[in-house]
Amino acid sequence: MMHVGKLICSNLGARMDSEPKHWRILADVLYDLGTGLEVLSPLCPHLFLEVAGLGNFAKGMAVVAARATRLPIYSSFAKEGNLSDLFAKGEAISTLFNVLGPGVGIQLASTVCSSMQGKPFPKVADV
Repeated sequence: MMHVGKLICSNLGARMDSEPKHWRILADVLYDLGTGLEVLSPLCPHLFLEVAGLGNFAKGMAVVAARATRLPIYSSFAKEGNLSDLFAKGEAISTLFNVLGPGVGIQLASTVCSSMQGKPFPKVADV
């Protein structure tokens, strides 16, 4: 579904040059909506694939819109001759948070969610 979202959103690429800030905000909202749908999908097991697929579809569209608007936004902040430096720093920050985010999530999940549906995990001796 993510690839279908990417294909559909790629047809809108020419429109993204005129208002990159508007499309970037829309991309952030779409990504948050898609992530929310993916997180909530286990709550409705009878519609799990549909809800998770819709979330993945929204995230695919968001990725294309975010990447398409990145260069125009960076260009507006660039001084003469430092666009590559600005782009490299932006990518480094993005990579840093893409690595730290899951690590923080795993750490939170292992400390906060020590039980599943309110029942403690069975110990090896109990099995």
